[in-house]
Amino acid sequence: MNRTVVRSALAAVATTAVLLTSACSSDEPEETTEVEATEESGSDAETEEPAEAEGPVEVPDVTLLILATAQDNLGRVGLEVVAVDEAGAEVTVEDPTTYLVTAQDPADGELEAGETVTLTVAPRG
Repeated sequence: MNRTVVRSALAAVATTAVLLTSACSSDEPEETTEVEATEESGSDAETEEPAEAEGPVEVPDVTLLILATAQDNLGRVGLEVVAVDEAGAEVTVEDPTTYLVTAQDPADGELEAGETVTLTVAPRG
């Protein structure tokens, strides 16, 4: 039960963060925002792109997260993402903040950096 409460709280926090940041941003792509943040902090290219992971990486649990957050979390550890619907058909996502991750494959364990995690998504409603 505690795990369910924690996941629900994390999902609520992630939703709030996305809603707050989407209300504050323009219609420009996120990459522009990241570049601006990098320029403001005075960092070089090392913060523009996630560090490329090598070897096996732990697969984080991203179920019940907004797709945008899930993609970011998996990308940070060096994994690729494919979004599918409940029937297993690949989903073309224009706005990843409009989908919720309902399941993932693999759900846990380790993968080699660069391998793909399949996320089952449903429209947020």
